[in-house]
Amino acid sequence: MIKKEVHFLGVLANVDQSILKYRLEHGFEITSVPVDEAVHFISNLENLPRELVYDKLFFPYPCINSSEKRIYFISKKMIGEIKLDYRGRVIEIPKEVWNFAGKHVHEYLRQTLRLMRLFKEGNIFMPLSYYYYEEGGIPKSFMRTSTSLPLSRELYHLEDSEIPKLHKFLKEFTLPFQKDFLRLAFENFEESYHVTKRYLAFLSLMIGLEALFNPGGGETRYRVSRNVAVLLGRNREDSKAIFENVKKLYDKRSKVIHSGKVDEIEEVDVLNLRNYLRESIKKIYRMGIEKDELLEKLNESGYGECL
Repeated sequence: MIKKEVHFLGVLANVDQSILKYRLEHGFEITSVPVDEAVHFISNLENLPRELVYDKLFFPYPCINSSEKRIYFISKKMIGEIKLDYRGRVIEIPKEVWNFAGKHVHEYLRQTLRLMRLFKEGNIFMPLSYYYYEEGGIPKSFMRTSTSLPLSRELYHLEDSEIPKLHKFLKEFTLPFQKDFLRLAFENFEESYHVTKRYLAFLSLMIGLEALFNPGGGETRYRVSRNVAVLLGRNREDSKAIFENVKKLYDKRSKVIHSGKVDEIEEVDVLNLRNYLRESIKKIYRMGIEKDELLEKLNESGYGECL
């Protein structure tokens, strides 16, 4: 066993230079690297030709910001005791790495990225990660992870004014959600980012809304539309507009399900529906109530009333 400086490297998808404004905890750093340099480095890690690595980072994983010609990494170093065989290959993963992967990557980093998508629109994701040490300046990868999920390509951009709000949001929200109906809604919210067909994303979001707002017993279109409008409307006119918008989205849902008219669903429909679900999840989480109590409050309230 020898002590080595072990490096963690995560590759981000769907981000731009604004992500550099956010400061992660636990010593993680976000850096921006020119595409050619990043591809060369990952080519060494994976022992693959650069052309294959480039294709991998562009499709299926949208990790290359084409307009900036940059790739964004999350990195951190640690000390680990590594056991090598006679050819210099790692034959036993250091316990420090397993502990780090569980506590800092899974429990903190991946949950943070999930919540960042709930904070605002954009499919920020970490589809690839590597653990490596260096020998003579050459990176030697001994553990890696990748996702098999397809990724939609909505860019995640942060304005300067959003940084303190994001920090506050991440202190307030914790995953997994404890209430079943919120957890189901959030699962469908996330699913909408991981399907290849727009209409499937749309249907996932509709399921998410129904998990929150459908009391059962018929008149689903009216009841869900009204409940969303009452919860999210800032005033009476805003509530009326939301009510009409959600009803129209429900009409499109019916055309997809009953007539197979999948081309009815436009990108703006998915974005609008996802925004309604996102804002509903956040507001209900802050209310801290069960679904029955929520539906009772919504039923007793009118448009524009603050809940």
